[in-house]
Amino acid sequence: MTLGLRIRTLRKALKMTQQQLADATEVSRIYIQALESNRRSPSMKLLHRLADRLGVETSDLLEEFPRDNGGRLQLEELFAGPKPMEIWYRSHKLSEKDVHMVHRLIDAALSDWEGEPKRGRAKGVKN
Repeated sequence: MTLGLRIRTLRKALKMTQQQLADATEVSRIYIQALESNRRSPSMKLLHRLADRLGVETSDLLEEFPRDNGGRLQLEELFAGPKPMEIWYRSHKLSEKDVHMVHRLIDAALSDWEGEPKRGRAKGVKN
């Protein structure tokens, strides 16, 4: 997830408009729009103000998800990581129960895929 997407997701989760975030961080709405679309990068000073107004640590805005050398995101590392991870989808924070349900759904999907022909799976064929 990019910095811009993190900012937009957190802002929307707080039901803030771009203008409200701009006012709270003393920048223009156009600047917030540029940040969210990754056309601009904030200074460290602004990054601290953004994190404060969005209710997160500065490191949370900058944190990269663990990826292997091939650029793959290993979901099991996210689910079993050393620190509790908040998982958000469409500006909604998933509860611990929701996260466990997602984990079970992934496991169920993988079990179903084991019976599919490998060539259909490799081509991304959906049933």
